[in-house]
Amino acid sequence: AHSRPRPRREAASAAMGPVILSSSELARMREQLRDATITPETRDDDRAHLKALSDARAARWPNTLEAGRKNKEAARAAESAAEESARRAADRAEASARAEARQRQIARANKMLYDETERVKSFHSSLLLSDVLFEREAQIEHAARTQSLRVKQDAQFVREQARAVSVAESAEAIKAAERRARAAAFRDGQLAQIDELRKQAEAARALDREEGAMIRRGALEEEAEKAREKAERRARSVADAAATARAEEALALHRAAEAEKTRRFEEATELFARRKELTNLARAAREKAKREERNEKRDAIVAAMERTLAARAEEDTATFEREAAAKEAEAEALERAREAERAEDLAMVHRSRQQQLAIRAAARERARAEEMAETKRWRERSAELEIEEASAAAARRATHEDVQAALVRQMRRKQAKAAFERDVELEDAARAQQAMENDDALFRHYAETCVDEWARQGKSTRPMEVELAKPRDRVTRVGYAVD
Repeated sequence: AHSRPRPRREAASAAMGPVILSSSELARMREQLRDATITPETRDDDRAHLKALSDARAARWPNTLEAGRKNKEAARAAESAAEESARRAADRAEASARAEARQRQIARANKMLYDETERVKSFHSSLLLSDVLFEREAQIEHAARTQSLRVKQDAQFVREQARAVSVAESAEAIKAAERRARAAAFRDGQLAQIDELRKQAEAARALDREEGAMIRRGALEEEAEKAREKAERRARSVADAAATARAEEALALHRAAEAEKTRRFEEATELFARRKELTNLARAAREKAKREERNEKRDAIVAAMERTLAARAEEDTATFEREAAAKEAEAEALERAREAERAEDLAMVHRSRQQQLAIRAAARERARAEEMAETKRWRERSAELEIEEASAAAARRATHEDVQAALVRQMRRKQAKAAFERDVELEDAARAQQAMENDDALFRHYAETCVDEWARQGKSTRPMEVELAKPRDRVTRVGYAVD
């Protein structure tokens, strides 16, 4: 009695299918099924071994707190070292950049000072003059080419204008002929459309009549097919009844039931056939009414379109006539307006001339009055200036004696100072002579380089040669002299 439910559990287990266990569950099941003879010491050794394995495995894990702390410390140390290295590299780069910038600034300042000297500026002017001469020659050639091209373009423009005028006149004549042809074609198209619409309406009516005949033929054929099928069913029913009458008596009740079913089926079939026939007749009547209604609507639409097209043709003709009359009236009004504007412009020019003459006469009167007033003011001012000059002359005579005494004292101080400065200048002259010699050598090298470069570029070196051949002032031990 207790062993009967086992097949049911086995069937339930078979219906569940295979069971999937995780590694931890499998290890737990094996641990529970282990031999019960394991001692506590063995269990402790196993636990210690598992603990060591766990610690060794955890030491390699990157997501523990200890690993996170070590990683942060290592990242912080690496970041500090990288920042220190970057700062040192930036300091070295900044120091190098500053030194290079300082050298560039010094070289630029020396270059600017050298370029500001009179001799170098004069030589640069000769270089610029050579460039200007070279550019001027190119401009002259370009102007000659441009002038010849402009003459050719003007001649071509005149020919093109004459050709365009002739083409425009012929095009205007062609457009006028095309407009007349389009008007005639539009009128012919309208008449053709009306004829086409009439033909389409007649074809649609003929098609509707043909469709009605086809529907009637189809209904008659369908009715004949149904009568044939009905006769065949009746024949089959009679044959089945005769065969059933010759069957065993035990099946008499069954034959009667079958005969009753056959009778009800035939009645239902006849009823369905009569309903189908009535439905087809009603549908044919509705379709005939719809066709007649569509034909009436189509005839009405055709008549309306004919009236619309005729009205539109009359309206277009009236519109063309009105536009022509409006254009003529507009042209006449424009001509009258132009005549009025010309008359008004002539009157305005006359008024403007009269106003200008009046303004000029008033300006001459004002200028004459201002000139007389200015002459009077200058006479008064001349008298005042004579009085002021007399008083100033007396003051100058009073201060002249004081100035003479001060000049004598100043001359004595200057003589002493000149003696001292002469000694200093003698010492500076020797140093300046050496510097000038060095400067002359540098300038000769710079000038020769520029002349060679300009000659290589095909530019004229005559301005530089003239500039270098000019005599230059040089400082001597006793003053200035000319080479």
